[in-house]
Amino acid sequence: MSPSGSTPGRPFPRTRDRPTLAAVRFGTYHVFQCPPGQEAARVVAGELERAEFAEALGFDEVWVPEQHFSPYCLAGDALLLAGHLAARTRRVRIGTAVVNLTFTHPLRFAERVALLDHATGGRVDVGVGRGYQFPQYGVFGVPIDETRAIFDEALDVVLRAWAGEEFTYTGRYFTIPNVRIWPAPLRPPGEVLLHAVNSPESLARAIARGLPALMARPLSPFAEQVEEFARYRAALAAAGVDAAPVLARATVLKYAFLAPTRAEARTLAREALEWDLAILQHLTTPTTTEMPRGYELYERRGGRLPEYAYDGWLEHVLLFDDPDGCAEKIARLRDAGIERLLLWMGPGGVRHDLLVRSMRLFAEAVMPHFR
Repeated sequence: MSPSGSTPGRPFPRTRDRPTLAAVRFGTYHVFQCPPGQEAARVVAGELERAEFAEALGFDEVWVPEQHFSPYCLAGDALLLAGHLAARTRRVRIGTAVVNLTFTHPLRFAERVALLDHATGGRVDVGVGRGYQFPQYGVFGVPIDETRAIFDEALDVVLRAWAGEEFTYTGRYFTIPNVRIWPAPLRPPGEVLLHAVNSPESLARAIARGLPALMARPLSPFAEQVEEFARYRAALAAAGVDAAPVLARATVLKYAFLAPTRAEARTLAREALEWDLAILQHLTTPTTTEMPRGYELYERRGGRLPEYAYDGWLEHVLLFDDPDGCAEKIARLRDAGIERLLLWMGPGGVRHDLLVRSMRLFAEAVMPHFR
């Protein structure tokens, strides 16, 4: 048992055990960003230290990303990091946001995740998607206009492989001979995987697969995320799906940074956020004049980022605040039915001691309001 009396990994509560207004599960997101002037070794060591500290503070989960070829994120292998953190912790769940299925063979992915599920006692939650950072696709030889079709086919193979029996598969991108993987995961796919959702189309695909949504758009305004979650609930009902267990696993990502005062929080995090947004803008700008097929949503957003001045971002988008202000914003999300919140605790460049203080403030002054 953990010091708080919870069981390892805090299994998700059964529907009948949850109150009408459920507690919120909080995770920390560790992105391994390396802005100019920082050393890779210190970045990696700092993120791993803070991930372990999250467990000591009482957070429910720690999550890691997977990106390539940029100081925006030094984490080139999310499953490797997940295994490392699982070995270094004993209670928190470990998540990935996300593994890009278009960059790996689906059978290799299926084997690795199944083994990780057993090795951790079912403590991993693996977010999957097709990515969004355009320079990566050419390096891996993946046609960016075909990522949706490749992802769908790869996910088909993974789900077939986890059925626990021999299967064959013949598709446009993958041909699988008669094969069976050993072992199958401990848990069913809907308890292992989350489906990255960035559009109505990907939301429909997640529902059709029976997978909970990972809403990994931290720059979406609070009001937009509330509306999106309401549409998600309605779509589940329309599909005849029991919404409660799916929504309990659905995850929303937000930027967060706390300080004793709102003025200090906004000042300390601003430069790091501006670096993060500048490099993100570069990585999500196509090298051609046309937006690649399947990524039109980036273009429809009009510049890809919400059009607020920084004060507006603080009010409508970011959890950069003092504890009381942060709790008020999270209450809006909780009241909309969001039960699982993933917190990007400060973009790259914020000092380690300030990030640790931010995490401690959140754990001690915000989390108790939602337990």
